[in-house]
Amino acid sequence: MKKLAILVVMLAAFAATSIPHVVRAEEGAAPAKDADKKEEPKKDSKKEEGGEGGEGEGKKKAPADISGGRFAGDPVYVHLDPMILPVITDTGAEQIVVLQITIQVKDFDAADIIHTNMPKVKDSLMRALYGGLGNGDLRQGQLVDVTRVKSKAIKALGVAVGADNIRDVLIEAVAQRRL
Repeated sequence: MKKLAILVVMLAAFAATSIPHVVRAEEGAAPAKDADKKEEPKKDSKKEEGGEGGEGEGKKKAPADISGGRFAGDPVYVHLDPMILPVITDTGAEQIVVLQITIQVKDFDAADIIHTNMPKVKDSLMRALYGGLGNGDLRQGQLVDVTRVKSKAIKALGVAVGADNIRDVLIEAVAQRRL
């Protein structure tokens, strides 16, 4: 029960200090109420025309957890929810690791693929990282080896959604709590 309470407190603390998502300037413009009413027909007309890529595609497919891609050539990022991974060894549960991961993808279409396959994405990351933390492959002593975690995550995501869609995996935060 004590371990569960510690886990809940740690998760609450991490959620309170998590990195805010970046909102594209067009989406966060001040006259949002009037602009939304005026721009709805434009969005629909682009959908009917098959879309012209770039900005029209980004607006149509850009939920709050996607940032970047404002201009041609800009990177596009998909921000994942924090992953909570217990480190369980032969002696039992040793610590809880919380990772904040962001995936850099090639374009908004790749971001849409990530969203469509989100359960598969989370599963592949969980399986790749959970075992490696437990058996020590992704740790240096008690500390998480961020370079190995990043490498393992890139491989797992490449299998889950296609290596050509993934540009990089960014480890934005690591929190460890001994139990």
